[in-house]
Amino acid sequence: MPARRARHRTRQVIDTALQFLADEANAHLLRRTGSELGAVTPGTVVDDAGRWTGPMDTTRLLMFQVEEERALRSQLPERTLVGGREVSLPPPLRLNLVLLFAGRFQQYGTAMRTLSHLMAFFQARPVFSAAESPDLPPGVERLTMELLSWGPEQVSQMWSAIGARQLPSVLYRLRMVVLQDSEPQGTGLPITVIQASVGGR
Repeated sequence: MPARRARHRTRQVIDTALQFLADEANAHLLRRTGSELGAVTPGTVVDDAGRWTGPMDTTRLLMFQVEEERALRSQLPERTLVGGREVSLPPPLRLNLVLLFAGRFQQYGTAMRTLSHLMAFFQARPVFSAAESPDLPPGVERLTMELLSWGPEQVSQMWSAIGARQLPSVLYRLRMVVLQDSEPQGTGLPITVIQASVGGR
């Protein structure tokens, strides 16, 4: 496999992806409602004592589960060129995340309206690409949101695992977060000569 020239980029991490989604969702909520009521913030839903961790009338964005994208799993190191030297990086880890949007509101109707706005937004914009979303964090090429329809038993088990009473909420699968350690596994000799042939000679 030929080495490819390294691109100056930062491999995306989970926190930057979640913060981007929260910022996009909040911008949509502000356009639709004219207020910051129901604002989305990444974080835990409850603390160790089971108390809600966010302010009233807000929405929490929680990563509940991590899944490896095995269909695109790579076992081979990634070879790049840095400063004319071939560098071998660990293979990237491609992940899908199960995300929970959960709100705690004084009025149930407000919670329903907020979740409706969020679902309408991600239905209209399920894909965020670098070409169409200039605010994507560096190194993030594409994110896709898919609405999940879990049954009552799965939802009950989720809230039990979280340690909280069920709140108005909606689940999504985020595809695809890529993690890669930037520490080289090895280096090759510097490239000093580039040969080219014309007409097969």
